[in-house]
Amino acid sequence: MIAYIIRKVVFSVVVLFLASAVIFALVSLSGDPLSELRNNPNVQQEDIERLTAEYGLDRPMPVQYVIWLGDLLRGDLGVSFKQYAPVSEIIGDRIFPTFLLIGTALIVTTIIAIPFGVYSAIKKYSLLDNTGTFLSFLGFSMPIFWLGLILQLVFGIYLASWAGVRIFYVAGMSSPGGGGLIDLLQHLTLPVIALAVIEVAALSRFQRSAMLDVLSADYLRTARAKGLSQKTVYLKHALRNAMIPSITLLALKVGLVFNGAIITETIFAWPGLGFLLVDSLSKGDYNVARGILIISAALIVFFNLVADLAYSLVDPRVSYD
Repeated sequence: MIAYIIRKVVFSVVVLFLASAVIFALVSLSGDPLSELRNNPNVQQEDIERLTAEYGLDRPMPVQYVIWLGDLLRGDLGVSFKQYAPVSEIIGDRIFPTFLLIGTALIVTTIIAIPFGVYSAIKKYSLLDNTGTFLSFLGFSMPIFWLGLILQLVFGIYLASWAGVRIFYVAGMSSPGGGGLIDLLQHLTLPVIALAVIEVAALSRFQRSAMLDVLSADYLRTARAKGLSQKTVYLKHALRNAMIPSITLLALKVGLVFNGAIITETIFAWPGLGFLLVDSLSKGDYNVARGILIISAALIVFFNLVADLAYSLVDPRVSYD
C-alpha cells in the first residue's frame, strides 16, 4: 500500500510538472500583458521598459518558466499585471465562491444520479427507465451556456414577472445590501442547476450501465440462491461493486465541473475562479490566469489520487500490492 501511494505521488508530481509547462507556454503565447500600456500614448517608454524588466518579460520564455516554477514551489504565484497585487491574495478571495458552487453541484449530482442510475438498472426498460434515458440524453446534449441563459430567462425573468416577486437571481452571489442564507440560495440555485443537469445526465447513465453489468454476475445469482433478501443483494453486493467505476468518474468530474463552472460563472457573473480566469485572460493578466489553471490541474491530479485510494474502501478485494 505504501509503495503504491509513493508511486502514485511521484507520477502525480511528474504530471503536474508537465501541466505547469504547458500552462505557462499557452498563456504566454496568448499575447503581450503590457500591450495596453504600449498603446497608451500617456505612458513613457522608460516606464514600459522598467515594467518589462521587473516582470522578467525581457527574458527568453524558458528562463521565465524556470523563474515562475521556482516561485511557484515556494508558494509565490507572482504579482498581477493589472491589479498590482499578489496573485495568491486575488485568487484567495475567489476560492470560496467557486468551491461552494462546484461542491454544491457535485453533491446534488451524486444525490440524484447514483440512486436514479441504480433504480433504472433494477427496473430496466420500465417507464421510469425509458423516461430517464430520454431526459438524460436531452440533458447531456444541452450546451451549458444555452442552458444557463434559458434558466435566467425562465426563472429569473418570466417567473419573477408571473409571481410578482423575485425568487431566483441571475447574477452575482448576493444582493446589494442583502445577505443571509436565503439570499445566498436565491443566487446559488440557478448556477447549480446549470452545472448539475448535464452531470446528472452523464453520471446516472454511467451508474446504470455499471449496475447492469454487476446484476448479471454469477456471484449475485449465488447470493440470491442462498436466500439473501433483494435489498441485501442490491445494496451490499451489487452496489458496492458497481460504485467503483462511478468513483473514478466522480473524481474526474471535479475537473470537468470546474471547466463548466468557467462558463457558468461568466453567464451568472458568479464571483469565483472561473469568472476571474475569463476576466484575466481577456485583460492580459496572465499571472492570475496561470495561478488559476495550475490550481485546477492540481485539484484534478489530487482527486484522481483520492479515487485510486478510495477503491479499497468500496471493495476490500482491491489490492495495491
